[in-house]
Amino acid sequence: MLLRCPNCQGVLKEGATLSQCPNCGADLTKLLTPLETGIMTDMGLALLAGASGLFIAIALLAHVKEFRSPVFVVIIVLGSSLSAWARAKSLATKERVAWERFWIVIFCAGIGAFWTVLMGLSWVWTTTAACIGAIIGYLLCRHSENQWQKGRKC
Repeated sequence: MLLRCPNCQGVLKEGATLSQCPNCGADLTKLLTPLETGIMTDMGLALLAGASGLFIAIALLAHVKEFRSPVFVVIIVLGSSLSAWARAKSLATKERVAWERFWIVIFCAGIGAFWTVLMGLSWVWTTTAACIGAIIGYLLCRHSENQWQKGRKC
C-alpha cells in the first residue's frame, strides 16, 4: 500500500511517521491516526487527570483521617490536572500516547476506589478495587489498540 501526499501526490515512506511531506512540505498531521498522535486534547487530558485525582482524593478522605481537609482535595485535583496538562505540552508523539494511557489506567483505578467508598467498604477493598480498575483500564487500552491495528490491516 503506497501512501501519497494529498497535496503533491508524492510517495511517502510507509514506516516513517512524518508531520510534513518531504517533497512539498505540506502538513500531514491531519492524516495521522489517533494512536500515532494521541486521542485527547491537552484540556481533555487535564480534565481526565483532574477527575482521576478527585476520585483518589475522595477515597483517601474516607480512609485516612490526616487527609480530611478541603485543601487536600484541591491540591490533589489541581496538581494532577496541571501536571498532566503541562507535561502533555512537552511530549513527543509516542510519549504522549503513553501518557494518555497512563491517565486512562489511573482514571479506571480511581473509579474502582471511589465505588468502594460509595459502598462503605474498608481500605482493603478500596485498594483491591483500585488495582482491578487499573487492570481493566490497561485491558481497555490494549483492546482499543488491537482493534485499531485490525482495522488498519484491512
